[in-house]
Amino acid sequence: MTSDVAYGPQTTEAFGIVDQRPSEVMSALGIVQLGNPILTRATRPFVLPDEQDEVLRILDRLTAVADAVGRVHNFTTGAMGLAAPQINEPRSIAVFRAAGQPQLVLVNPRVVEVGPPSEQEWEETSEGCLSFFDFRCYLRRPRTAVISYLTVTGEPVTVRFDKGRLARDVLHEVDHLNGILCLDRLEPGTPTISVV
Repeated sequence: MTSDVAYGPQTTEAFGIVDQRPSEVMSALGIVQLGNPILTRATRPFVLPDEQDEVLRILDRLTAVADAVGRVHNFTTGAMGLAAPQINEPRSIAVFRAAGQPQLVLVNPRVVEVGPPSEQEWEETSEGCLSFFDFRCYLRRPRTAVISYLTVTGEPVTVRFDKGRLARDVLHEVDHLNGILCLDRLEPGTPTISVV
């Protein structure tokens, strides 16, 4: 398998991160790396509207870090997500960016339904994680997902993700908020895929 890592030299030079491993680049941008226990702990949900200021504070940090990542990495899958634990915030909020779409903010997301019902019909492919960007996981995930979440103002929303990799990518972010990494979902004996 080939890597989808594609850094622009002029942008990485601006960050002073030339000739570094992908994980070192992400760490320099403020993303918590594999081994930090915050990545394996479930997050604390928000109580809205009481904690709206806290939601907005963490959202500002997530957006700034996601912007920085987008400046140094070309996502060939067309999507990028970032969850609060990845910036050392143990709260239930994540951002998701699909190509050509506005940023989606998921507060207290919950998986309502996935499909197809049979895991044998799920898609098996690779996925990466900004918290261990030197390798990718190859695993089976649902092709569709219905996710309920709150907006930053506390309004409940339910969305069905069923185009391309969207279900996989959003489920990856919801997993982060539950302290689950894609590594945890690998079948026993399945190797990871190095990208360096």
